[in-house]
Amino acid sequence: MTTTPERQPLSLSDCDDVLAYIPHALGFHPQKSMVLLLIVGQRLEATLRVDLPSEIHEVDRRPWVAQVLGLLRRLPQVRSVVAVVYAPGDIKIAEQIPYQQMIGELEEAFDPHGIQLRQAWCLCREKVWDYDDGDVGVTFPRPDIALGETNLSLVLAGSAPLDRPWDGTGIATWANAAEVQELTGAFGDDLLDSLDEWAEVLNLSDDEALERIHSSSLSSARMLAGLRIRLVRDVLPFLAGVGTAQTMEMTKQLCVGNGGEQVKPLADFLLGRGWQSPDWKRLERLWLVSRDLLGVAIDGERHALMCILAWIEWARGRGTMAIALIDRVLSERGDYRLAQLLRELMNRGSMPEWATDELRAWRAQLG
Repeated sequence: MTTTPERQPLSLSDCDDVLAYIPHALGFHPQKSMVLLLIVGQRLEATLRVDLPSEIHEVDRRPWVAQVLGLLRRLPQVRSVVAVVYAPGDIKIAEQIPYQQMIGELEEAFDPHGIQLRQAWCLCREKVWDYDDGDVGVTFPRPDIALGETNLSLVLAGSAPLDRPWDGTGIATWANAAEVQELTGAFGDDLLDSLDEWAEVLNLSDDEALERIHSSSLSSARMLAGLRIRLVRDVLPFLAGVGTAQTMEMTKQLCVGNGGEQVKPLADFLLGRGWQSPDWKRLERLWLVSRDLLGVAIDGERHALMCILAWIEWARGRGTMAIALIDRVLSERGDYRLAQLLRELMNRGSMPEWATDELRAWRAQLG
């Protein structure tokens, strides 16, 4: 579930506008998906993407509808929804609109909960169907959204949706990668030394942080070496999202064996629970730095960075992006425990509490 980027106005009754907006909200162009725009009052509050059922028989639709309702219960204030079905290109199109029965069952399931399906379209190959036009419906050509006002305004604001969710590949190797990797191998397991380095980098501006890791092989090597230490790896989202002082005090207590209440804030934060609001600017900086370090990290350090990136995507409410990163780690090293745990979290459909809190949720700043 992606909290809506700050971009107004958006016409929820205009198919061209909605189709142009969705990839920017998700960060990628969806396929074989249903995307729901969730509306609170007259405000577009969040965007939810779910996989379409593999088949469209009743036995497959029933648990799928239950899954959608379960996700919507996380936002009980939602009273209306706009839906777009991105049908697979190889689906057999009969006389009815693709997924017509599924939409009907979803609308019936919404009714007892006071949720209105305001508008629904189906996008399949080069055509669009409007579900409000009856069982057969009138098709119209798939709009060319590239030059539309909505797409252009979001592109100019810095949004660049991917063709598919990014899985951590494609990052250019650093020119000094060999030097950094040699230094990384020479470092010992000094937990606090590595955390100090990460803290210093996260306290810089975005540009300064990236400049620091590229200009100082020693700095980037010290940061990478820390990723071999499970506690350093696991505490980095807390360091970015909550702050340095609390993280360092908690880490020192853990190092001398004082767990219990000391570790509860960390566990709550990593599971998306509790009252603390993430510092989104610092988490964005951790994302930028971790992504850049993939250009020099290898083996365990690389997998640790990808799990950190996946956790941040999950924290933002972008579960599909998180799963792509986790699955890449598991495809390379199936026994990587943190990736296994994160995948279990995603499989349960768990979302951080702040993702459904408009005051604490992450919002992409677009326009």
